[in-house]
Amino acid sequence: MLGGVRTLATLLFIAGVAAVAVALARTPTVADSGVMAADRLEEVRRDGAVGMECDPRIPIGLRGAVFTCIATLADGATQLVEYTLRPEGRYEVKPQVPTHVPRRRKPALADPRTDRP
Repeated sequence: MLGGVRTLATLLFIAGVAAVAVALARTPTVADSGVMAADRLEEVRRDGAVGMECDPRIPIGLRGAVFTCIATLADGATQLVEYTLRPEGRYEVKPQVPTHVPRRRKPALADPRTDRP
């Protein structure tokens, strides 16, 4: 009799742990925007980005995540970039057109081109 109660208690414990594990596996992880922005910025620095801000909360579930970041380019333009994180860890990037065209810089005062009509 005592052995049957122990077996039943063990089975109930295993079932409870399995239920908690399944519930936790289905709960999305929420990534910190600062960490994601820093990682993405390192990837796009060679393309001229000097700053990056991402969505404040980035939920990552079983199917991955979709989030947007705003990249600040070296010339002052900003660019919206949509990232898709796939479950295997690969990123798909969909950059939008920069928000404004970079302005031409004024030539230096000692530049001989400034004397032209």
